[in-house]
Amino acid sequence: KGGNSLNSAFAKELETAKAEIEKRQKTLAGLDMYMRDVTEKKDLELKQYQQTIADLKRSFEKERKQWQGQDAIKRGHIERLKSLVDKHNETPDEEEDTFEEILREEMRVMKAAFELKMSNLREEITQKSIACSREVRLLKEELETERRQSSAYQAKIKALE
Repeated sequence: KGGNSLNSAFAKELETAKAEIEKRQKTLAGLDMYMRDVTEKKDLELKQYQQTIADLKRSFEKERKQWQGQDAIKRGHIERLKSLVDKHNETPDEEEDTFEEILREEMRVMKAAFELKMSNLREEITQKSIACSREVRLLKEELETERRQSSAYQAKIKALE
C-alpha cells in the first residue's frame, strides 16, 4: 500500500511537471513568435530609414547640380555681357546692334535657365514616382507582416483556449 501511494505521488508530480513543461513550451513559442514579429517590424523600419537617407542624398545631389548649373549659366551670361560691353566701348556708333545683342543674350540665358528648370522638374517627377512605388511596396510588406502577426496571434489564442 505504501508503494502504491508513493507511485501515485510520483505520477501526480510527473503530471504536474509535464503540465508545467507544456505551459512553458507554449510561452516559449509565443515569445519566439513575438521576437519574429519585432524583428520583422525593426527590419521594415530600417528599410524605411535607409530609403529616407537615400532620398535625402538624392535630393541634396540634385540641388547641388542645380546650383552648379545655374552658376554656370550666370558666369556665361556675365562673360557674354562683358564682351558685349567691351564691343560697345570699342565701337560706340553701333549702339542699336549692341542693345539687340544684349536682349538676345538675355533671352538665351532665360531660355537656358527655363530648360534647366524643366529638366530638373522632369527628374523630380521621376524620383517622386520611384519613391511612391517604393513606399507602396513597403506599405504592402508592412500590411502582410501585420496580417501574419494577426493570424499568428489568433492561432496562439485558440491554442491557449
